[in-house]
Amino acid sequence: MDHFMDWLAKQYVTALNVIHYMHDKYSYEASLMALHDRDVIRTMACGIAGLSVAADSLSAIKYAKVKPIRDEDGLAIDFEIEGEYPQFGNNDARVDDMAVDLVERFMKKIQKLTTYRGAIPTQSVLTITSNVVYGKKTGNTPGWSVALARRSDQVLTRCTVVTRKAAVASLTSVA
Repeated sequence: MDHFMDWLAKQYVTALNVIHYMHDKYSYEASLMALHDRDVIRTMACGIAGLSVAADSLSAIKYAKVKPIRDEDGLAIDFEIEGEYPQFGNNDARVDDMAVDLVERFMKKIQKLTTYRGAIPTQSVLTITSNVVYGKKTGNTPGWSVALARRSDQVLTRCTVVTRKAAVASLTSVA
């Protein structure tokens, strides 16, 4: 997984560097920057979306039996899961610790890379914000099924589906 995370961190920082460069080139706020201190500390916001899906998938692989279902090209398109596994958002250290490890390892990889104008990478974690929308594009994972999101009004989020111990447990997992 480290190899994939190295690749992903490099792609992400490269994309953010291009975004910041192009913003400076075409939409530079010179008048606003004039109001800053002489020595500006630049930051680069690095958001991590899908953390709960990744943690649930790793938890399913570790604690249950997961069998990928592949298409004719060998691409995993679905998963059969036998057994129970802890799910993120239920204040269960077994899966919460996996999420913490993912966040810490990924951020360390980002911090090793060169950022535009020496910006300091900062982090925000988007655990449940857009999984319904992303799920339509990414398909099923071992810890999340697109079918769970297909309810009458499409407003249902992953949190509503798998959080079994209410809001306090969910907030504790994120903390």
